[in-house]
Amino acid sequence: IADSQGIATITDNDSAPSITINDVSVIEGNTSTTAAIFTVTLSAISGQTVTVNYATARGTARSGRDYSSASGAVTFSPGASTKTIAIDVIGDTAVEPAETFFVNLSGATNATIADSQGVGTITNDDGQPAVSIGDVSQAEGNNGTTAFAFTVSLSAASSQTVSVNWA
Repeated sequence: IADSQGIATITDNDSAPSITINDVSVIEGNTSTTAAIFTVTLSAISGQTVTVNYATARGTARSGRDYSSASGAVTFSPGASTKTIAIDVIGDTAVEPAETFFVNLSGATNATIADSQGVGTITNDDGQPAVSIGDVSQAEGNNGTTAFAFTVSLSAASSQTVSVNWA
């Protein structure tokens, strides 16, 4: 619409884009750290700068032991549609089940949040410990009963309860 001076005004009536974050799975490794890379995506390209805050949260994985906690903000410049967040997963040699942590999104500017939580799954790569039983050699004695003590061992320590049947 032009006013008396011939100036037109364009009104942006497009709805704000929505933000999502994916879930990731990473093999923990035995030493050092491995990055779990989360992708934050806008549903549509925006002509405005879009920001969203993020922070890690504990699931079954523990901060400082299984992953490094982090927080901050992701900024999308006009025209950008994806950004990544890297969270360090801490390697170890413990036999353990898969563990999870979360990356939560909040406080979006110039966008809405459609999926506010990414799940990070840390997959164990250390296998299961092997169970072994030692041999026993002992004199039988001349009368009564003689007990034989067998030693059952694990090839590595486990953070889970390990049981074995015997007969």
